[in-house]
Formats: sequence, C-alpha cells, structure tokens
Amino acid sequence: MLGPALAFVLCLSVSVQAVFPDDPKPCKYGDGECIMKLSNTLFSERSSAEEPGLNLVPLDPLKVDKLVISQGEDTSPVGITLTFTDNLLYGMKDQRIVKVKGFGKDLTGKHELRIVAKTFSLVGPYNINGKVLILPISGTGNSNMTMANVKAIVTFSGKPLEKDGEIFLDITNFKITMKPESTHYHFSNLFNGDKALGDNMNVFLNENAEAIYKETASAIDRSFSQLFKGIVGGVFSKVPYAKLFAEE
Repeated sequence: MLGPALAFVLCLSVSVQAVFPDDPKPCKYGDGECIMKLSNTLFSERSSAEEPGLNLVPLDPLKVDKLVISQGEDTSPVGITLTFTDNLLYGMKDQRIVKVKGFGKDLTGKHELRIVAKTFSLVGPYNINGKVLILPISGTGNSNMTMANVKAIVTFSGKPLEKDGEIFLDITNFKITMKPESTHYHFSNLFNGDKALGDNMNVFLNENAEAIYKETASAIDRSFSQLFKGIVGGVFSKVPYAKLFAEE
C-alpha cells in the first residue's frame, strides 16, 4: 500500500514548478538522498491532492474499489477469501521513505524504496468465508483492518516504452513486502449477525493477530502489490521518464 508515494512525488516535483516556483527542484538521476527528502516533503503536504493530468487520484484517504485477499493453501491453518469493496485506506500521508535505491538513467535497473509508517487502516464493507486457525468464519458487513508501525520494502524494475517519440517507464516485477509491528481486526455482522459469536471471533482474531498475519502476509502483499502497481504504472505511463529528473 506504499508504492504511490514515489510516483506521486516524482511526478509532482516536475509539475509543481510552474505553480509553486519556491518548491524544491527535481532530483538528478540516482540521487537517492534527494529523492527521499523531496518525496517526504511533498508527499506529506499534497497527498490529498488530485492530479488528473498525471493519472493520479487523492492518496489519503485512498479509495479502494475492490481488493481480494485469498489464502487457500491446504497446509496453512488460515484458509480464507476476504473481499473488501468500496473501502478507504487511511495513513499514507504519514508514511516516510527512509532509503531509496535505483532511479538511474537505465530504465531496466532495479528500484527499491524502504518505507516506515505509523498506521495503515483499511475501512469499509467486507465479505469473508473460510477458516482461521481451524475455526470457521463467515460474514458480510463493515470492517477495519489496521496495521501499526509498518516497515515496508517496495521493489520494481521496468523496461522502456516508446510513445509519441518519448520514452516512458513500463513497470515490471512490482512487489510490496510489509511487516507491521502489530495488527488489529474488527469485522461487524459476523455469522449472520450473531452478536455473541461475532464478538468472540473478533476477540479471538486480535488475540491471535500475530499468527494470523504471519499466515496471510504473502496473500496480503500480493493483493496490495496488484493494487498499487496499477496506480504507479498509470502515473509513469503519463509522464516521460526523463522529465521526472533534473537535467544533468
């Protein structure tokens, strides 16, 4: 859930110059320290802004039309299909990039960002079916899944794509790996609204939150990687790669 930070600030760092002439200038190719500082400054200030010209929607809160976490391995004690629809993701404006690698002139090189965040909360309607640590679970209602003190690594590579005489970055191998310090779950209307069963299940989920997240981490990372690859890729497809950086 972290990739758009970079796309937002790299593109915005170019576009804001005409409107905000006192803003920091774009970074040089491969200048990780500059990219990190510029990203954190601009992202915290303008993460709620919409930039139609950059194919960029407001990022905090971010509207999530649909996200599916499917964990079905036979050997796992957690086997669920969890679908979030019309959710809002909160907390992206407070994330901070702490290390940047890549972003040189070679578009095929590996790019990496290390990010920390206080909290990420996904809030809205859900549907769940399956088992959690051998207990059955089902329900449809509203949910809140909050991750606290998150450390994340975003990696991707790319290939050059020529359009209208310009070279764009076509993203490949986009991956997000998240490690929260703790996770909190709340699902309303579990078991067709049976309050006793629902309350007990929510207590059980949070008492075993660490084990549950460990079992579902790969599925969560895959789902959020797919979500944000589309957002980041949309931005990079709009702005030529060379225009994201200062001239040498």
